[in-house]
Order: sequence, then C-alpha cells, then structure tokens
Amino acid sequence: MKLPISVYYITLNEQERLPESLEKVQGWVDEIIVVDSGSTDRTQEIAEAAGARFVHHEWEGFASQKAFAAGLCRNDWVLDLDADEVLSDSLVSSIQRVFSGPVENSVAGFRMRWVLSPPNPRHPFQHDKTKKILRLYNRKRAEIVSEKDSNNDRPQVRKGRVLDLEGDVLHRTLVSLEQMERKYVQLSSEQARFLARKGRRISTVRLFVEFPLKFLKYYFLHRQVLNGWFGLSVAITAANRNFMRLAKAKELQMNQEFESGRS
Repeated sequence: MKLPISVYYITLNEQERLPESLEKVQGWVDEIIVVDSGSTDRTQEIAEAAGARFVHHEWEGFASQKAFAAGLCRNDWVLDLDADEVLSDSLVSSIQRVFSGPVENSVAGFRMRWVLSPPNPRHPFQHDKTKKILRLYNRKRAEIVSEKDSNNDRPQVRKGRVLDLEGDVLHRTLVSLEQMERKYVQLSSEQARFLARKGRRISTVRLFVEFPLKFLKYYFLHRQVLNGWFGLSVAITAANRNFMRLAKAKELQMNQEFESGRS
C-alpha cells in the first residue's frame, strides 16, 4: 500500500545519479514529481520510466524551483530530495513505520541525518561534517519561500513540531572537482544577484576576511583536513565560492550605482 507522500526533485542532466535515488522511493510513495530546467541527457526518460511526472520549468533559483515543485504535489506530506540523495534502507523503514498510522496534527515535519557517501567508494573524498536536515514536511505547516535567485531552499516551519527519523540520507554529492567548480560558479552568481537585489552592502573588510575564515571552517570544522590533498582542494574551492558571491555582489552594486548616477 502506497503512503500519502509526494516526492519531488529538481533536476538538470542527472541521468547518472537520479536512478539510484528514484529506486529507493518507487513503489511505496503515492507520487513522484521531477521538475527539470532543461536536461539534454536521459533524465526525462529515466524519470518517466520510474513512473514520475516530468515537468519542465525554466530555472529561477534553487528556492523558486523547489517551491514550484512542491506546489505541483497532490499530497500534504512531501519529501524534498535532490538527484544526488539516496534514502538508506533504515530511513525508508523509519518513514514507513511513522506513516503506517495517522501522523499527529502537531507535527510539521521530520529531520533526517545527511551523510556524505561518494558515488565511487574509491574516491578520495571520504570525510565530511554530518548534519540533520528537514526534508519531509507537511505543506500546511511548513513551506519553501519562493524567491528568485535565493539559495535558501530549506522548508521554513510555520507551526508545529519537527521530529527526528532514524536512518540516513546518503549524499552522493561530489563527482569531481570540475563538477564542483561548475556548480559553485552558478551558485555564487545566483547568490550575488540575490544579495545585490536585496541591497545587502558588502564591506571591503569582509571581502578580505571571507576567504581565510571560510577556508578554516571547511578545512577543520568540516573535516576536509582528513581528505588529504583532495580535502585541501575542496576547502579552497568552497571558500572561493563564498568569496566570489560577495565579490560579484559588490561588483553588481558598483555597476548599479554607476548607472543610477548617469541617469
């Protein structure tokens, strides 16, 4: 018997990682929605073969895409997954156990542990900081706020409690440094546009301290020091993404001020 849960994804050229994630939700959830922003590979074919509803939607930022996808779901309870995230067997059992009967009205959603799991077990990227994230939520009590170029794509709880589930979301995130760099170029540009549009002022002092502080955070707090030369590369790339979002935002603000001064 399928549970009254809709699973939604946002995708772009995810033919390599999507199948494993879909396999873990097929058969026991009521609905699968895949919102795609223009894949040119077999993403659509794979999604439809798994019984998913495939919808094209032009990219407007992570938060907007996910809010749009959640809005297509027919169930109140929705599970937000990325194509590179795979539910562990213990997490699937935990969800099925919770939803085997009525869920208390006071519950807004469920957190699950998010752990690194490289697609290739021989990959040098083996250690990262784990965290708990809210991914299964009731749309009547929590929502993702749709805002162009915003990367705040996590559900915001409006009312109710958030409980923890047993089991992990396996994050098959990093395929290569090239893939990571491409993703971060896009992400830093979107974040810069968002900061500029909001009028967030970027001080020169912050620009000078952003990279070293973020590098130390990723290298030591996120345990990239344990990943050897590859961890050093990841920490530098991640810190540079944080720096570039601010530098790009400051550049946009400077250009806006110049244009307004000419008018």
